[in-house]
Amino acid sequence: MSLLLKGRVVSGDKTGAYFISKYAAKMKARLGYDPFPGTLNIEVPVAPSFPTRSNFISSWTDSGKQFGAVWMYPAVMLNTKVTVVVPELTHHGSKVVEVISQHCLRAKFHLKDGDYVEVEVEEFTR
Repeated sequence: MSLLLKGRVVSGDKTGAYFISKYAAKMKARLGYDPFPGTLNIEVPVAPSFPTRSNFISSWTDSGKQFGAVWMYPAVMLNTKVTVVVPELTHHGSKVVEVISQHCLRAKFHLKDGDYVEVEVEEFTR
C-alpha cells in the first residue's frame, strides 16, 4: 500500500533537532543511516491515514523524561529516499507530516516555506 501526500513546507519551532538527537542512535539502527538533526514539516490538507505496518521505536524514559514511541515509514520525495516519522508525542497538529533524511532536505532541494512537495509513503516491509 502506498500513500501520496501533497502539501506545503512549513516551519516548525526548531525542536526537531533536539528530538532527533535523542532518537538518532535508535533511528540509525533501524533505518541504516544517521538522520540529519531536524525534520522537514509538510502541512497537508487532510490528516493522513498511514499504512498499518511501520518501522517502530518504543517509548522509553531517560533521566525521568518520557520519550514517546515513533512510527517510521519509508518514503520518496523529489526522487530521494526519505523517512516519514509519526511521533506519539507531538505538538504539531494531525495535518503536519514530519520527514527525515540523512540530508538537510531544505538545503538539498532549496525549499522554503510555502513550497509544495509530494511525498510517496510506503508500508514498512521488513
